[in-house]
Amino acid sequence: MPNETRDAIEWALEQDYKISEYEVIKVNVKDSFTIVEKVREFFNIHNIEYDTFSFEDLKPYLIDMDLLN
Repeated sequence: MPNETRDAIEWALEQDYKISEYEVIKVNVKDSFTIVEKVREFFNIHNIEYDTFSFEDLKPYLIDMDLLN
C-alpha cells in the first residue's frame, strides 16, 4: 500500500458516497465498499500509484488508527 494510505483513509471518511440519484451516504468503515472506492479515488486524484487492493488490505491501517474494533 502507498505511504499516503493513512491520508487517503482520513480523506475518504470525510466524503459522501452517492448510491443512487436519490441516496447519498457518509463513507464509513462498516461499509467496506465505500471506503475502498474513496481511498482509490484519493489515490487517483493525487496520481499515486497503487496495486489492486481490498478492504482486507485497509484493515491494518484502520486498526492502527483506532477506527476498527
